[in-house]
Amino acid sequence: MKLYACQGTCSLAPHILLHEFAIPHDVAWVNLREGEARTPEFLEVNPAGQVPVLITDENETITEVTAISLYLFQKHGVSEVPLHQVVRHLSFISTELHKSFFGIFFKDRIHSDEAAAHQLADFYKQKLRNSWQFVNSMLPANDDLDGRELGPADPYLYTVCRWWLRVGETFDGLEFLEGFLNNMEARPSVQAALKHEGLEPVGSAAQKDA
Repeated sequence: MKLYACQGTCSLAPHILLHEFAIPHDVAWVNLREGEARTPEFLEVNPAGQVPVLITDENETITEVTAISLYLFQKHGVSEVPLHQVVRHLSFISTELHKSFFGIFFKDRIHSDEAAAHQLADFYKQKLRNSWQFVNSMLPANDDLDGRELGPADPYLYTVCRWWLRVGETFDGLEFLEGFLNNMEARPSVQAALKHEGLEPVGSAAQKDA
């Protein structure tokens, strides 16, 4: 298989699953900051100009984190979680968490006025704080989304959790989310994907070891 990816972006999620299932694969790095996703060569792979893209062994092209995660898990993994619950988790992460970061990461592209840009980012940060409270309350009751037994949505949740810390926020007081990060980073597949992408662990367990 071949994964088109950019380090630290949402493509980290399927990258983790490829390592989790020990699937032989190549990674084609796409530098989003340099505009490589808009080149004619890459647009032939994905006209949407986005990563991740997975080229399967059957030469099928699959885009979108949710679709790739479901494909890899259904083909190589085992899950007793009903499909509608898996889709629920993936949809929430995609629409309520992932998309909210656009207004934070790209606030200056949306508003040229600095004050307006910061106001936009603050709005989405508060929106995310409310969402993290919901996720934290949900984690204890859902063994399929806690990082101990890996499910299709865990790597995606882990990836967006990293972004929250990247923008200078914390999960203080959200003990189940902190536990989730530690559970994920104890997995060899996560460690392998992070090493391959040149990324550092971010969980509290890693900070104690540092």
